[in-house]
Amino acid sequence: MNTVTVEPPTCLNEAVTTAVHPLRLTELAERSGLPVRTIRYYQSQKLIPAPSRRGREAMYGEEHLERLHLVADLRDRGLPLGTIRELVAGDRPTRTVAEWLGVDATLRAPWSDDRPGSLTQDELVALVERESSGRPGVIGALHDAGYVEPSTDGGWNVPSPALLEQALRLERAGVDVDVSARMRDLLRRRLAKAVDDTVKLLVERAGAGFAGAGTPGELATALGALRPIARETSSVILAQEVERALAALVDAGPRSVRRR
Repeated sequence: MNTVTVEPPTCLNEAVTTAVHPLRLTELAERSGLPVRTIRYYQSQKLIPAPSRRGREAMYGEEHLERLHLVADLRDRGLPLGTIRELVAGDRPTRTVAEWLGVDATLRAPWSDDRPGSLTQDELVALVERESSGRPGVIGALHDAGYVEPSTDGGWNVPSPALLEQALRLERAGVDVDVSARMRDLLRRRLAKAVDDTVKLLVERAGAGFAGAGTPGELATALGALRPIARETSSVILAQEVERALAALVDAGPRSVRRR
C-alpha cells in the first residue's frame, strides 16, 4: 500500500523570522493581504483569536497573522468556512490541520485506475475496427450510449476507457452497444446504493471497531488498506452473483432461457 504523505500548509512549516509587533487592523490587513472587512468577518466567525486591546483600539499580533495565512491556504484548498472553524478551534490547530489533510488526501485518492481520456477520430476508428465486430454504425451507437462524447477539436472524449473497451468486446461477442449500456447503468444504480450503505456502515463503526479510537493517521492507514480489499471483494461478489443468476436460468429449463 502506498503511504499518503501530506505536508501541512507552507505557512505552518516556516518559522517567522521577523517578530510581529502589535498591529492595528489596517496594518494587519496590509501584512496579510486581506481586506479589513474580510478580517472582521473571520473574527466574527471565530476563525482568528480575539485581538488584545490598547485602550479602545484592537491590536493584533503574530498569531493573528499566522492564522489568517492558514485560513487563506485552507480556503484555496476548497474547504468551507465551517470545516475550517472546526480545524482551527483547538489548542493545536497546526497539528489538527496537518492530520486532517492526511485523512482528506486518503479519502479523495482515486479508487479506480480508469480515468477519463480522449481519442482522435482516427484512433477511435482504429480501436473500433480492432476490438469490435466491424459492423457499420458502431461509433454512432457508442456516442448514443455515452461511451464517447464529441470534443471541440473534432476528436472524442472518453469518460471511461475501460468501459469503452468492454462495450466493444461485448459488441464483438454479439451484445449490442445499447444493451451493454443498459447493463452498465443498471449495475451503477444498484452498486451506488450498496456502496453508499457500505460507506455509512464504516463511518458509523469508526469509533466502535473499525479504526477504534485511532488517530487520524491510523484511520488514513486503515482506509488505505481497505482500498484494494474493497475492489477485490466487489469483483468476487459480482462474479458469484452472475454465476448464481445464470445457474438459476439454466435450472428453469430451455423454454425459460429462450423466452428471456
